Amino acid sequence: MISRTFPIAAAWLVATAVALGCAAAASQDATPADTVTVFAASSLGEPFRAVADAFEAENPGIKVTFNFAGSQALRTQLEHGARADVFASADWEQMAAIRKANLLGNIPEYFATNRLAVVAPLGSDTVQSLDDLARPGVSIAIASAEVPAGAYARATLGLMAESEDFSDDYTERVLTNVVTHETNVRAVAQKVALGEVDAGMVYETDAKAAQYRDSFRVIEIPLHFNPAAEYPIAALGEAGNPQLGLDFIAFVQGDDGQAILREYGFAPPANVACPCHDGTPAGSLAPATPQ
Repeated sequence: MISRTFPIAAAWLVATAVALGCAAAASQDATPADTVTVFAASSLGEPFRAVADAFEAENPGIKVTFNFAGSQALRTQLEHGARADVFASADWEQMAAIRKANLLGNIPEYFATNRLAVVAPLGSDTVQSLDDLARPGVSIAIASAEVPAGAYARATLGLMAESEDFSDDYTERVLTNVVTHETNVRAVAQKVALGEVDAGMVYETDAKAAQYRDSFRVIEIPLHFNPAAEYPIAALGEAGNPQLGLDFIAFVQGDDGQAILREYGFAPPANVACPCHDGTPAGSLAPATPQ
């Protein structure tokens, strides 16, 4: 006779596993009252960790946790239900998408700017100038077009092609040499540091980062080809700890936070107002109107 004990036991084990899984998920979704969760562009890794150290020192008992990735990846995570208190993007486009999804808790404001640079492996002489990027056979890494650093790179190349200093097909020739499109700017930097490509386009702050100091030779891009990358920051509408999120944003925008960002090569924003600024107080937690 076949025993019915095994099916019953198996069903109990499955039900228990499901219950435990749900409990674990609920636990992960819950944000401790003393923790502020920040989703931030990968290029903000080192400076934001330093900002967090200073913020935590000023607010004993408060903990800052981070999720660093390409801004477009963070945007996608938030659109699909990820929870955070603060979003800091490397461009307005990703922040605008979060606003359109009605996920913001206040009006975004710019807090820093950055610019691009070309980097080459320290021991390589293949790329010595911006002209060399268009030479046949050169291998280049840039971020994907949907990544802020990738969009800025393509805009910069376009400005060069419009100049008498470069050929009309300069952009096309450089992009033909691109052998890898990375999901974030730090992945581009890593490709160059490992010598896997002849050059890459990264932010100036990445080019000067401590971990790459002995790996890179930096080729500067003139300012007239190099529009500033502007970084917006905002609280999120379904934040677990909305006031802590606003407190962290205020610290980033304050004197101490700005001083730390300058230490890592970021410049202050020319204007804090983002394109969506409509006079709503920056500290307001009312969800932004989609547009």
